[in-house]
Amino acid sequence: MKLYKFFTAIGVIALTAGFTSCSDDDDVYTDGFGGVEGQVVLAPTYNESYKFVKIPTGVVTPNITWSVAPRSRVRAAEDLTMKFEIDNSLIEAYNLENNTEYVALPDGVVTMAVSEATITPGNTSAETPVSLTVTDDAALLGRLEVGAEYIVPVRMTAVTQGSARIAVSATNVSYITFNVSEELINNSGNPTGTIVPKEDRASWTGTPGDGASEWNTWNNPIQENGGYNYGNYPAGSSVTFDLGKEYSFDGIYSYPFYGQSVYALFKANSEIFISSNGNDWTSLGVLSSARTTVALYAAVQARYIKVVLGAGNQIATTAFSIYEK
Repeated sequence: MKLYKFFTAIGVIALTAGFTSCSDDDDVYTDGFGGVEGQVVLAPTYNESYKFVKIPTGVVTPNITWSVAPRSRVRAAEDLTMKFEIDNSLIEAYNLENNTEYVALPDGVVTMAVSEATITPGNTSAETPVSLTVTDDAALLGRLEVGAEYIVPVRMTAVTQGSARIAVSATNVSYITFNVSEELINNSGNPTGTIVPKEDRASWTGTPGDGASEWNTWNNPIQENGGYNYGNYPAGSSVTFDLGKEYSFDGIYSYPFYGQSVYALFKANSEIFISSNGNDWTSLGVLSSARTTVALYAAVQARYIKVVLGAGNQIATTAFSIYEK
């Protein structure tokens, strides 16, 4: 008997496999780059992280783009099939090795969308990659805990090529992590409410604070095209808007001076808070990028809006409003 053993490591998932075929020769070892017939190599991939967002109406689920497309360094002579599974028994060892405290997702929240990939004869890669999917079952998603750190270990469980017997190492795994936050900012959506017109914003005010240097009044930019504020705001500084009364709204609008993003009020990594009394604040979430409009997953009710800047720079804006619902 001749035993071929392969040790390959590509990207996050690595494969260790032994192919057995009939021969009287001694065992032969290869590092996985010798072009041995039937050798399996996994296409490069990386550990990835995703986020679930709990909102008043349910849970916003992530679009999982993680996938693994197996390939072979030589053309397959017969169907070369690889099977994968989620193996939560590996989490404890991962935490010990990495000094983390990940836990398994509730059963059924994330499952294998495609758990088997086949390289057909004459080809070197599988046409359909292995991938994951997220449930849309509200009851299952409701079991997610805000602040929890979850992990999904995906490992190869079997490889077959015709009648060949192939051993697979259980130590070569891809880890996909998830966290759960409770926020309302929709970083990829648009408001559906109606923007409050300038004649209804005459009494609104904006007050710089927390290290901001006011160069001009915030009263004018409340009136669209009625003037502008121009001030120096370091990272962590803030500006608070008083709308005069409580409004129900699902979006906030601030147009920068001459449309230049460098002057944007809504900068990347900025956090937005709301309050009914100006003392007790609730975070709506953090912006992923600079923008003129902030959309919310659901309408909120507040009188005060505070923006804490994630990046320092001058701010110049010619309009500020909300999308009333």
